[in-house]
Amino acid sequence: MKIAIAGAGISGAYMYRLLKACSYDVTIFDIKHKTNCGINPCAWGTTKGFEDLVGRAGLNPYDYILRSFDHVWFDEIKIKAYMLTIDKPKLIKDLLGDALINDAKLLKTTEYDMVIDATGVARAFLPKIPKDLISPCYQYRMVSDEPPEMRIKVSKIGYAWIFPLSDKEFHVGAGSLVYDPFEILRSLKLVYPGFTNNMKCLCYSRVRLTAPMGSRPFVHENVWGIGEAIGCVAPILAEGIIPSMKSALLLLENINFPVGYELAILKEFAWMEKEREVVERLRSGKPIGLGSALVLQRNTRRMEMKMGLWDAFKLLRRARK
Repeated sequence: MKIAIAGAGISGAYMYRLLKACSYDVTIFDIKHKTNCGINPCAWGTTKGFEDLVGRAGLNPYDYILRSFDHVWFDEIKIKAYMLTIDKPKLIKDLLGDALINDAKLLKTTEYDMVIDATGVARAFLPKIPKDLISPCYQYRMVSDEPPEMRIKVSKIGYAWIFPLSDKEFHVGAGSLVYDPFEILRSLKLVYPGFTNNMKCLCYSRVRLTAPMGSRPFVHENVWGIGEAIGCVAPILAEGIIPSMKSALLLLENINFPVGYELAILKEFAWMEKEREVVERLRSGKPIGLGSALVLQRNTRRMEMKMGLWDAFKLLRRARK
């Protein structure tokens, strides 16, 4: 089977390494990114499952972990959790190894038996999604004399984050479905006079919060989607690194069975559909009850968070402001 992968981000690079390990004939394509790190930006934050998934690709996960945390601050609420920040550019580089990255403009789907769309929010080779839910994001890489803690601030149908990368560096960013993310950073006082003097880089991105059920088809003709291209991003907390890698594994397991692949994705990420419903309630201004809070409480357990139901309720209520 002759396979092309479109997109050399985390999902495409992981898929490439899995396929090469199984001796498939694989060619990978990508566009040139204009970010300082050379990849599509994200907060480089992940959680439980990272070590196992990276290990399955034959790499040592501890070579990529920058910081690990046993708690995270949601506004003023300290919550026990298992969170990591990772060196995402280094991980992608090692997953790709000595792969030749071809210009995505040269990819012709008719020349391959299978084309894997790993183009993230662009979804460049699959049909457009009706009622797609896309959140714009800004992110900065900062330096500080004081070691920051991992924080998530809920605000305006979105959130802002501070993710430490070392004792001196951290990512600060924000995303929202309805407000300018930069204004969220300003209102939360995460940008300040002299801000640019401490800034190492700035990037803009978009995140798909549609969830898999609303991101079908996953397979169209000879094109198969993985990762964010098919909605494998948690709609509330926007965590996509673990789901992207899991989707690549599911494709490999069902590589000759497109119906089985679709069913496997829907089963694996069924929990995301409840999160999408909560996001829609927030966006439409509908009341937030304990049922929505229960969704947040249950789903954050995948990060080993010990979030109380009342805390979850308060955070979702704030997210409407």
